[in-house]
Amino acid sequence: MRTLAMFTSRRAKFEAFLTERGAQILQPTNEWELLRFKTSRGTSVVYCNSKGGITPTGESDKAWGAFEKNAAWRGAPAPHKRPRKPEQKTSLFNALMKRDGKACFFCFVVTTEEDRSLEHLVPLSHGGPNHLSNFVIACIPCNTKAGHMSAMEKIRMREANRGAQ
Repeated sequence: MRTLAMFTSRRAKFEAFLTERGAQILQPTNEWELLRFKTSRGTSVVYCNSKGGITPTGESDKAWGAFEKNAAWRGAPAPHKRPRKPEQKTSLFNALMKRDGKACFFCFVVTTEEDRSLEHLVPLSHGGPNHLSNFVIACIPCNTKAGHMSAMEKIRMREANRGAQ
């Protein structure tokens, strides 16, 4: 994030990246601020300096690096998950298999009890509900790969896998 031209050409996509991951975009407070956003770790600002360069503060440098590499980054705190009781998990799996079948949502491979896991379409960290309508069955490798992606990123991952078949 060194030049003003590079930043301004990709600003809209960077803002979408931030908000998808739980950051809140704030109004700039002076003419030197290009972008101001808030995360669970505080407020970060991207400044324009007098030479036409960029000066990142707070999380902005880490966030931009993750944005450029399409890597994991989180603006919201990690959700605290309560462990499910085994009988709750079994009934949830049964309901999902009745609704969707036993195939992984992402790679379409039929799962077994050993490699089957629950995945939130809209992550809890992005405000998704802990409700049957927000769950899908995923194999453990796909669930790990999906991590805390936004719902749109998960759909893109699924569609990429569908095209590879």
